[in-house]
Amino acid sequence: MLRKLSGIILLFLIIILVSCQGNKMEQKYKSVYIAVNNILDNGNVDDLDVYVETNVVDHQMDPSITSKTGLEGLKEMFRYYHNMFPDMKTTIHSMAVSGDTLFGYCTSVGTASQPFMGMPAGSQITVNAVDVVVFKGEKMAEHWGFMDMGDVMKMMQQNAIMGEAEGMMEGEMNQ
Repeated sequence: MLRKLSGIILLFLIIILVSCQGNKMEQKYKSVYIAVNNILDNGNVDDLDVYVETNVVDHQMDPSITSKTGLEGLKEMFRYYHNMFPDMKTTIHSMAVSGDTLFGYCTSVGTASQPFMGMPAGSQITVNAVDVVVFKGEKMAEHWGFMDMGDVMKMMQQNAIMGEAEGMMEGEMNQ
């Protein structure tokens, strides 16, 4: 009887230890995701070395911004967006972890420092996105990003109309 009870207690302790280890990695993944979003906002791209694998695969990499891949390509893309939207602030609404994969839902808000995708400088953008991040150890190894394109198109149309109206007003003033 005592032997059976010892076996059950041992099994229970193993389950607790394994579950605590999983919880520890879940918290680590979430803290890395938060840190990387902060780097996008603050522009300190060299800090990415701590959180991202050198050969990271970013499926959202924009070839019109950089031809580089891996961590160097990601740094270049982050620099571009920080220069374009120097006041960017990202709010993370929720995160979930399953195994080595993190799912994050966030909103980024910023003001364009120069014309961007048909929007005049000074246009404010709000982008809702879902990120899927795969980790290797404690670093990001792969990323997919999905933006709400309906919101992006609405912003572009609204800001283009505002730009046209400003141009018309300037033309009237110069007459």
